[in-house]
Amino acid sequence: MIFILANIAFGPVYIPVLEVFKALVGMKVPSTDKIIILQLRLPRILLGLGVGAALSVTGNAFQAMLKNPLADPYILGVSSGAAFGAILANVIAQLYYPNFVFYMWIFAFVFGLVATGLTYFVSRRGGKLPTTELILSGVIVNLMFGAGVTFLIVYGWRDVQVTSFWLLGSLSGAGWHDVILVGISSIASVIFFMSISKYLNAMVAGEEEAAYLGVNVEMMKLMIFVVGTLVTAIAVSTSGIIGFVGLIMPHMSRRLFGSDHKISMPASAILGGTFIVACDTVARTAFTPSEMPIGTITALIGAPIFIYILRRRVQNV
Repeated sequence: MIFILANIAFGPVYIPVLEVFKALVGMKVPSTDKIIILQLRLPRILLGLGVGAALSVTGNAFQAMLKNPLADPYILGVSSGAAFGAILANVIAQLYYPNFVFYMWIFAFVFGLVATGLTYFVSRRGGKLPTTELILSGVIVNLMFGAGVTFLIVYGWRDVQVTSFWLLGSLSGAGWHDVILVGISSIASVIFFMSISKYLNAMVAGEEEAAYLGVNVEMMKLMIFVVGTLVTAIAVSTSGIIGFVGLIMPHMSRRLFGSDHKISMPASAILGGTFIVACDTVARTAFTPSEMPIGTITALIGAPIFIYILRRRVQNV
């Protein structure tokens, strides 16, 4: 609660923490402060918590399923595919059918699933997923859908700057409908992945060991892919592409709380949400009057950690 109060207080216009608390409990505060707190900053922070939780638990599940510590929605191409689908729905809505915008998260889900499938099948070698092939396949899929996004922006949208800013990750303009949609999907994903935690624990040991323990590996992989892609697509459709959260937060949760997914899943959700909100606070306050895309902040932190994990993995091979 203190963390949320502090992050609501900071911004281009500083509002004392006491005023924030009064507004949240329904006490009388200046009308301008009330609008800033309840209509601008609170939904933005709650959306950040939901998006961070969604990306983190999905990354945790993908890493267990693929037995690869470098797997996450961004690297596997899910985020770029989902972004392409979301922008495609917006272009169709703008040029042809205005109501099509309500199908944005559905398009994001479909194309996110396509991107995941492409990465998976291109990188698979003899029933295994080598790290190098997985990363290269993810890079290729990201570039392919990135090119598609550029084409859609130039073809269908005039405000290239706003769209490009959103693609780099942004929680600005968050509404309560976004908070509800992401909140429901994030909570549901945490519950789902916790419910299959024993299967995820078995899959970490390898597909053969998991099958020996009675896990229907292929069915479980399909469920994880579908649920993870759906949750990521909803997050991307509301906040754009925010990279590395699903990569580094699961590692932190396992280091702090152990490898049991029944514990690491909710821990990943909490750490991911906290990380996103903290990065967003930096993005919107440190560069006033401008605002930095949140994906830039997460990349600056996540890229060195990614390099460290990759080098350590190569040294252990």
